[in-house]
Amino acid sequence: MTSPLRLVFWVGDHYVDLDGHTTQLDPNRATTLLEYGGARFAAMEHDPFLYEDRELLEAVGAAARLAVENSRLQAQLKEQLAEVRASRARIVAAGDAERRRLERDLHDGAQQRLVAVALQLRMLQSDIRRDPEHAEQLAAAASDELANSLEELRDLARGIHPAGLDHGLASALESLADRSTVRTAVSCDAPERVPRAIELAVYFVACEALANVGKYARATTASVRLARTATGVSIEIADDGVGGADAARGSGLHGLADRVEALHGRLLVTSPPGAGTVVTAELPCAS
Repeated sequence: MTSPLRLVFWVGDHYVDLDGHTTQLDPNRATTLLEYGGARFAAMEHDPFLYEDRELLEAVGAAARLAVENSRLQAQLKEQLAEVRASRARIVAAGDAERRRLERDLHDGAQQRLVAVALQLRMLQSDIRRDPEHAEQLAAAASDELANSLEELRDLARGIHPAGLDHGLASALESLADRSTVRTAVSCDAPERVPRAIELAVYFVACEALANVGKYARATTASVRLARTATGVSIEIADDGVGGADAARGSGLHGLADRVEALHGRLLVTSPPGAGTVVTAELPCAS
């Protein structure tokens, strides 16, 4: 016996039944097409007399649309969950890599220099009366080693917490531009009070983007523009280089995207070949 109503779904270029089997509409029965978002997604095959029962047809259509919307939302949630998991894994990996870098830099740099200074001081202590001239040379060498160690430690500290931010975000961005290998103009229009986490994110976005300009862009000029938005601030770094940057392949930009998204912001990279690169981060914050 034929059911008075049959629901089939449009998949690609054909219909499938509720069990997923390819099927055809019966030309001898009435058909009501169902649309979602302006596109056909299903059809109801039924006896012609059901046209008179519009409430039943509308109820079945609404249930079908609800099922499609539920499936779409579930797919979106699965995709977002997968991205959150991937982002957390990248953050953990980046943290481990940075910790190893700091340990290596301390061991190979400042630590070795300080060991050398300790040895020189011991030699100086034994020579200070017996050979004053040699002791004076040792003191000078130890002083130089200490100065170099302090400079290396400052560089390491700058990577952990930029000292320039102590003088404000605008000053820190100007300092980055001054150190850039490409002539860089800076424009700042930010709220007076920006949360510290937002300041750090803005700074590191500019730092990484300008580093990439110097390494890969083959640009002659660049610009850094910090501006207010309706919900917070945005930082834009643009260059006139060769373009073609791919954020998906760059671990640095990927890490920045994770940092920005963790603050409920978003990072955009526009880089058509031959037309330069624009990196933009939009971050929400209280004005």
